[in-house]
Amino acid sequence: MLRVLCFLLAFLSLVFATQKILKVPLYVRRSFNESEVFLARSATEGGETLQLQLLLQTHNNMEYYGTIAMGNPRQNFTVIFDTGSSNTWLPSVNCPMSNSACQNHRKYNSSRSSSYIPDGRNFTLRYGSGMVVGYLSKDTMHIAGAELPHFTFGESLFLQHFAFSSVKFDGLVGLGLGVLSWSNTTPFLELLCAQRLLEKCVFSVYLRRDPREIVFGGFDESKFEGKLHYVPVSQWHTWSLQISKSSVGTKQIGGKSNAILDTGTSLVLVPQQTYHNLLNTLSAKLQNGYFVVACKSGSLPNINILIGDKVFPLTSSDYIMEVLLDRKPACVLAIAPINRGFWVLGDIFLRRYYTVFDATEKRIGLAKAK
Repeated sequence: MLRVLCFLLAFLSLVFATQKILKVPLYVRRSFNESEVFLARSATEGGETLQLQLLLQTHNNMEYYGTIAMGNPRQNFTVIFDTGSSNTWLPSVNCPMSNSACQNHRKYNSSRSSSYIPDGRNFTLRYGSGMVVGYLSKDTMHIAGAELPHFTFGESLFLQHFAFSSVKFDGLVGLGLGVLSWSNTTPFLELLCAQRLLEKCVFSVYLRRDPREIVFGGFDESKFEGKLHYVPVSQWHTWSLQISKSSVGTKQIGGKSNAILDTGTSLVLVPQQTYHNLLNTLSAKLQNGYFVVACKSGSLPNINILIGDKVFPLTSSDYIMEVLLDRKPACVLAIAPINRGFWVLGDIFLRRYYTVFDATEKRIGLAKAK
């Protein structure tokens, strides 16, 4: 019996070792920045511009970050894994002392790495409330036991103080599709798959409770209920899907619209007309710059989002945050308007639904997270 058990354990170890699954634990920290939406545009030297998606939205919300290392010997960093962009950047040791946002974080030092390769092209990430500026470099990225040599990333010389000074994470790893990346570079996910470090060119995100994780190369069936509901990517260059309609209870508030699934955005963002309809339906009242609703348990209906032929509801416990206004508790919407014709399904949505991003089949799988 013992011999059989040992054989079984050895067999299982071999199976898991050959499946090429990379699991990255995610840690959570509540952020206390003012509420801001940073619409990003990336530019490289020579006038090239690339439209990125929403990167960051924080207001008493959660930062979900993991760890990577860069260079040899390894230099460790905490990063946001962002499905809304394709580029990767880290603070540089060469950033000036006057840039406190950079100084508040761990910084990459190329002179300490034997695998560093200079690139030198300048880059700028422009935001509605600031920017990230630096230059491109190449080095070996280490993640969950895997290595990506000659990986192109940005060394940031300037970080906007308001946006990045108090956040926990040091940098950002873009998980978006390659069209959003810098020219003549291979973004993280594409490189990971091209070097056959994964069994399948997919990754999945689980944010519901500990142990939170992102899995590269597959998904964990123990983390969700039922079967995955797959829908095609609605815009080939982004992790997006199509919402057929949205409603509060039985009252429709929005029609057909694209939606970006963005791990780098905390809230759910909706087009302005849909947001206006939502406020009216929930009888929300403006107070100190917030739209306040009733706090009574069970008094608010679900927000129903129809994706494909399946409804994905957000309950009041998902879309309501409790804050102090005039030193009294109040319930405010964790949903904000966006001056665009699409939704952004951020961490509020992703905490409730386990999400699989399939780069090979260009599809997204959703199931209720356990």
